[in-house]
Amino acid sequence: MKKTLEFPKTIRFLNEDEIPNNPSILKRWEESKTANIVQGYTFKLKENNSENESIGFDFFAEINIDNSNLWNLIVALSKTLPEVAAVLFGHIDFDLNYGNYEEKDSILKFINQYKKELTQDAFINFGLIYNDDESLVEIFIDESKYIKYWGVDEELFREIMNDFKLEEIENLEFIDEYPKVREVLTRFDENAIDSNLLIEKLSEKYL
Repeated sequence: MKKTLEFPKTIRFLNEDEIPNNPSILKRWEESKTANIVQGYTFKLKENNSENESIGFDFFAEINIDNSNLWNLIVALSKTLPEVAAVLFGHIDFDLNYGNYEEKDSILKFINQYKKELTQDAFINFGLIYNDDESLVEIFIDESKYIKYWGVDEELFREIMNDFKLEEIENLEFIDEYPKVREVLTRFDENAIDSNLLIEKLSEKYL
């Protein structure tokens, strides 16, 4: 049996004394004890329907990886983007901001200084994207800190998964399928940048 995924310190399952008086939440809390939340990924080819017809991705994947290795995987997946890209970012309670397109390497160099916050702050959504009339490549990390990926190069994607020893798992589950608690990163790390301040910095740089 695979070991349970390593979460960021800011995300955890509910403790028993935190469960509200709600039978459905209690049921999901009990089920979380045996949830298949491990390292691995799911993979789905794009469905041929009218909704997807104008969207230029070929497949969609969701990826669990130990939080201590999440940034490394983001950087590796950025190889699937062209030489220019845009940053996606925002607070979970507000609309996502789409940054201006810039050189990918320049973006990675700038955001690397905030990798702790981007991979552990459970109140921030973040991603990298390239989208034109023909193709869509997107690496998205939402509040639950696992990766949602839209891509066009399956061979390169699977090569990266193999490099990180990640296997395709059909019945893989994710933390946001169960009752969870989010806590602010600055509670655990006084040197971390506050969520709103980080969004201000990214806005100044990319909007």
